[in-house]
Amino acid sequence: MVRVPVLTPPVPPDSPLFAMYPSSSTHLTCLCGTITAPGSLLSDSAIPISTEICHCNTCRHTTGSLGASFPKLSSAPSQDILSKLTAYKSSEVVTRYFCSQCGCHCFALNQQETQWYCLGGIIEQNPSNNLDSAPRSADTIKISRNEFVLDTIDGGLAPILIDLNGRTIPSWATAPDKLPMQVPFELPHSTVLSLPNKSINTLQRPEVDSYLTAKCHCSGVSLLIKRANYTDSSGKKSRVIPSDPTKYLTYLCACRSCRLSTGVSLVPWSLIPPANIFSAHDPRNSEGNMTPIIFGASISSPDANPGLSLKYYWSSQDVCRSFCGSCGATVSYWCGQRPDELDLATGILRGEEGCMARRWLDWKWGRCSFTEESIDNEMSQAWKESAAVMEGVEG
Repeated sequence: MVRVPVLTPPVPPDSPLFAMYPSSSTHLTCLCGTITAPGSLLSDSAIPISTEICHCNTCRHTTGSLGASFPKLSSAPSQDILSKLTAYKSSEVVTRYFCSQCGCHCFALNQQETQWYCLGGIIEQNPSNNLDSAPRSADTIKISRNEFVLDTIDGGLAPILIDLNGRTIPSWATAPDKLPMQVPFELPHSTVLSLPNKSINTLQRPEVDSYLTAKCHCSGVSLLIKRANYTDSSGKKSRVIPSDPTKYLTYLCACRSCRLSTGVSLVPWSLIPPANIFSAHDPRNSEGNMTPIIFGASISSPDANPGLSLKYYWSSQDVCRSFCGSCGATVSYWCGQRPDELDLATGILRGEEGCMARRWLDWKWGRCSFTEESIDNEMSQAWKESAAVMEGVEG
């Protein structure tokens, strides 16, 4: 993964400079650099930008993440920029735009409000050429609320994002215009904290030979994931064996490459052997004879992954990322240094118990790769302290 040095020290959250970094000194970009725009396109004049985190099904299934932020723009991106993007109409009201080259979700248009937004993860502070300039901001966004929390079933990341640096963050069941007027849309914190246990206690443990569905928003990528079995003697290798051998290790990454390939600042990955991932659309599949998905070096084959709308982007010589060419959902990260292990985007998993799929995944609470590259340190810190919250609510 690409590593970017910190050029100037970040501002601590309690600093008076916390919200004083001008957005005109930022720029918007994707991983491959095809999409680039000045920060002056942002509606807010300074960062961090106060905005909500959307946990809805559509945002998760179009990005592969567990939630996304959408800072407002003052005007539409230029026609030159729009010509390099793939448009995906995710609803009657919203059209999303992702880079046709690397798959990064960059912009969204709410036609009803005629309002343009960018994804919070594509905002970068410009490198400083002046050693005496003000320090960089520690955060790009400042979370104002959690939205569509009940879409997650299990709460998703919301339980760790309700108390940030002494700020009480409201959580909405959906959005106010989606509920009858007499139904309260704000959830008590006790309700948010109860969701992880409530979602899983009524469900049986999956059978050994069962499969978990992974599917993007448009269903162009629909996968079946065999239940983990690290006690099997089949020679499966992994960087870290999960504490539960029937689950896949899952963590977050804050690196620049993952952020700019998705549009979100913290990207969730589940480590799964490619041999355990199958296409739900492969015409060659038959009962008892499933064909594994092909990732990485073998994707050049014209017969690779029939029936799937996968596109591939080599972000470095030995790193191949995949995404849905129709809706832009991030699907995977493959590295030549560990070809027998794949990072699958956790946000496209369809666990019956909720978006965290905790019957299938071994979450490493607090584990985050490349935290030094995070552009949202308040969120990174909340994740770092997530074990105290999540292990508490899980009993």
